[in-house]
Amino acid sequence: MFAAVAVLVFVVDRVTKAVVTANVPYGTEQQVLPFLWITNTLNSGAAFGVARSGTLLFLLGSIAVSIGLAVYVVRNPIGAGTGLLLGLIMGGTVGNGWDRLRYQTVTDFIAVHFWPVFNVADSAISVGVVLLLLGYLVRSRRGG
Repeated sequence: MFAAVAVLVFVVDRVTKAVVTANVPYGTEQQVLPFLWITNTLNSGAAFGVARSGTLLFLLGSIAVSIGLAVYVVRNPIGAGTGLLLGLIMGGTVGNGWDRLRYQTVTDFIAVHFWPVFNVADSAISVGVVLLLLGYLVRSRRGG
């Protein structure tokens, strides 16, 4: 489950970034729903535009997280649910890491105007982390 989800997230992230880059001129946006716009912007920082001057730091962080996740999954038995969530994090980390390695920046394109612009990789990482934390909190409250 881990590898399948990671690869799926990576592929969807790459495809969506390529489609946006090819079809939406840089710096412009197109409304697709009343509350959703597709824009073409570059982000040299972390998810949601945080710390824009940290490209190298975030590239090294992506590499460290990817290695750490891979080692963890190889060394520890995990269930399908944990594999799914860790796969979301891995796929997103590798997706944005690829951009940083290749382009020194990350393409962001999902805009909702009340939140910083983001991409599929950012979403996968955020959902994976939040659900892992929620699962931990639920388990810790049941046990204590």
